[in-house]
Amino acid sequence: MTGAPVAAPAAAGVYVDWQRLLGFEFAARRVRWPPQNASARSLLAGRHRSRVRGRGLDFIELRQYLPGDDTRAIDWRASARTGRTQVRVYAEERDRPTWLVVDQRMSMFFARRRALHSVVAAEAAAVWGWRALSGGDRVGGIVIADDALDEVVPRRGRRSMLALLERVTARNRALRADSPLPAAPAQLDAAMALLARQAPREAVVAVFSDFDGLADTTRERLLALARHNDLVLLPVWDDPATTTPGVRLVVSDGSRQLPIDHADRGVTARLAEVARERMERLRGLRAELGCSVLPLYTGEPALTQLARGLDSRPAAARRG
Repeated sequence: MTGAPVAAPAAAGVYVDWQRLLGFEFAARRVRWPPQNASARSLLAGRHRSRVRGRGLDFIELRQYLPGDDTRAIDWRASARTGRTQVRVYAEERDRPTWLVVDQRMSMFFARRRALHSVVAAEAAAVWGWRALSGGDRVGGIVIADDALDEVVPRRGRRSMLALLERVTARNRALRADSPLPAAPAQLDAAMALLARQAPREAVVAVFSDFDGLADTTRERLLALARHNDLVLLPVWDDPATTTPGVRLVVSDGSRQLPIDHADRGVTARLAEVARERMERLRGLRAELGCSVLPLYTGEPALTQLARGLDSRPAAARRG
């Protein structure tokens, strides 16, 4: 195992802090999953803590044999009685692979307040990973960069979690406004293709991203993942309700610059519309795929948001 990443102290909210990611290991243990007071509509309720059906100790049911089932689970007496091959289904001990997909592309190197999207995604993934690890799951993941995909296969123990955080930190520290790398929206689809090969079934898959590059092929890959896994999408956004009026920003993709004047109501309305359209598309995926969508906002610590278990309504509706 390599040592901790060596780098200059991170500017708060601009780059991830290695010690902070490590510190989440202990903070995450105190997070209730789902939170004690979470409503029935909480996206985390009944998801991460669901039990896998397989070979375990507690018998659940008999059902018809399906291709790919373990032949050791066939109940020959029930099969002879019904005339159809029946298998016994048990509740398996909760040891599931958890795949954390952490977006660290240039599109994530942006925010209007508190912390950049890339930092929020990294910190939320760290909280989720440490919490899953403390619950006995195997943790690994994929880090999305503009020029590569870094893969860490889920394994038991802290080693794979630390390896994943090292890759997240390295990719995060490589982001900069004058990056020569072009934006790579297709990397999101490439990551889902890799994940579909590596996590075919019975895994927890959590995707921390702005979902730049969400295409029809990406939707199909997510649909395939959702059929056999617990899929949670965690889009990272700037909450439009917290926009400071009158602020002028200059955003860049590394090669071009664009001034954004928040004093212009037309500009702010258009930005809000773009964000709304992307969120509505993700909510449509939630309905289509049967997965959870848990928005994360840049204006609040990721640990606080995950502990609270945000529901699917926009922030303005929650406050209302």
